[in-house]
Amino acid sequence: MCWCAEIVMAGPSLSSIHGVQQSNLPLEVMERVLSLLPLPVLCRMRTVCKEWNDIICSSSFHDCYEQTLEERGHGVCFLTKFHSIPYTRIARSVRGTTCFLDLDERRWYLIKGSVDQGLDTRDVAMGDGLVAEICCPVSPKEGYNIGSRTISCIQMSDPILKMRWRLDPCPNEKNVHSLVVVAADRGSRVFRIFVFDNSGYGETGFHQCLWIYESSTNKWCCASQPPRKGSLKNLARSAVVFQQGLYAIFTETDSLERFLALYDIEKDTWSMVLENLPAERRVELVVSSGKLFMMFWRFPSSSSSSSAMRIEMVEIQVSEKTFRIVFQIPASTLAHCCGERITIYEIFDITCLALRLNSDSSCSSVVLFSKSSGKVIIYNVVSATVDILPEHPLREKNFVPHQYWATHQNLCVRDILQKDAQSHPPIYVPKEQLL
Repeated sequence: MCWCAEIVMAGPSLSSIHGVQQSNLPLEVMERVLSLLPLPVLCRMRTVCKEWNDIICSSSFHDCYEQTLEERGHGVCFLTKFHSIPYTRIARSVRGTTCFLDLDERRWYLIKGSVDQGLDTRDVAMGDGLVAEICCPVSPKEGYNIGSRTISCIQMSDPILKMRWRLDPCPNEKNVHSLVVVAADRGSRVFRIFVFDNSGYGETGFHQCLWIYESSTNKWCCASQPPRKGSLKNLARSAVVFQQGLYAIFTETDSLERFLALYDIEKDTWSMVLENLPAERRVELVVSSGKLFMMFWRFPSSSSSSSAMRIEMVEIQVSEKTFRIVFQIPASTLAHCCGERITIYEIFDITCLALRLNSDSSCSSVVLFSKSSGKVIIYNVVSATVDILPEHPLREKNFVPHQYWATHQNLCVRDILQKDAQSHPPIYVPKEQLL
């Protein structure tokens, strides 16, 4: 047990008042000490006594805990979903299973939720603690959906609260080639879903469509047309919500160059942020520590050797419409740590979960996740060293190719610690019990 828990349990002198034992410590002291506990330990502390449970479930304690969370730093955990290919669907054996990794405690947690057995999950979008599953009907043949690519619905789930519900149909749900972004206000429970229709990419006569779902009205609406370059339809590569706006990277079909555009959600207008971005592969927008970044694979033009390839992270300075290089990681380092094969013709898919910044806003380390192997690493930018975290508990050991999806999540304390949030808090399952 954590040293903080030992102090709480051993420190107070207990006196009997009408047969009930009560702590002599002031309430504000109890709140402060309990707020120093890691979240999984805090869940267990709710069962110690009624007094502790009342403290931990109170709004004042939630405020206190959020403050200490800021002091300890972000990155409590992130959420993953398990994919299998070539059928591009969630493996039915683990559907509804959400995995959390506590980065500080280096432990995995599993939360098992309900699923609709009549649907296969084709794609997943995750953000702010919510999961959007893009689903299609299950084929009668062994549960596979090989021939049909028709999307039937979008299902939302909140893994922490163990809630699951289906949204009203999106006008473009029949198109599977979409980029989906989820953004939620965890306090008010209001969320939006942004769906970019990429089905007409590279064809004349098609225009990029952006559909937006508002949970407050339970309606879909079509946004204004995104900016367009070249004669053909552009492709939405990556998008994030940042500072009340939607930022998206598009690929210009004619030249394959990238550009970054901003959608003002309230005004329903688009504006250009950066043009002529590098035409590199695996471009990804990342929001971390209140800043906007872009990560991509860099292929030096002066060399065709895979040893010269690297991952590059740049910070996008929106107001100045410029960007600066934050760090670079050799591809050979990532391939070795993740157990991946990499050539100039073949690169593996790696995503950034979080960046850790120093007080002067310089980057100290980055948390990376391999979608191919399910491995998580923390790369120290200063020392150029790698810390390999415990592997995904549902990671396959055979040679069948799989794909894993992940995004960074800060657990909402109010979700987990409110009295009626759920009957069973997240429970750690040792890896040996999962085999």
